[in-house]
Parts: sequence; structure tokens; C-alpha cells
Amino acid sequence: MSDSRIGAARRRAAGAKTVLGAGGLVAFAVVMGFARASHSGHARHRLQSLSPPARFLAVVRNDQLQAGLLGPASAPPGAATSVS
Repeated sequence: MSDSRIGAARRRAAGAKTVLGAGGLVAFAVVMGFARASHSGHARHRLQSLSPPARFLAVVRNDQLQAGLLGPASAPPGAATSVS
């Protein structure tokens, strides 16, 4: 009688371990799915360019050229020597 009770208990324990392992695996997969879906770095849509429209750039360049902020590159001043 003792062997059958121990054998039955071991079978129940093995079944419980299998159920717990499978449940943990399913829970892990579900949590990973939620984490992947809600991650802020995950791109859901196609990325859009952040560059401004060409017309806007033309207007800004024109305004800066008129204000003298932009212009052709100028050469550095020539080397000067001092009298000692």
C-alpha cells in the first residue's frame, strides 16, 4: 500500500510541475507580447522625414542673404608681423 501511495503522489507532483511549467511559459509569452506591443521605441508606422518643405527653406535662405547673415565664405585675414 505504501508504494502505491508514494507512486501516486509522485505522479501528481510530476503532473503539477508540468502544468506549472506550461503555465509559466504561456504567461511569459503573453507578457512578452504586451511588452513588445507597448514599447515606445517600436515603430508602428512608416517613418516620416523631419526636413522642412523646400519652399520654406528657399524663403529662409533668401531672408538670411538679404540680412547679410549668410554670404560667400571670406578668406581669413593675412598674416601680420609686428615690429620688435
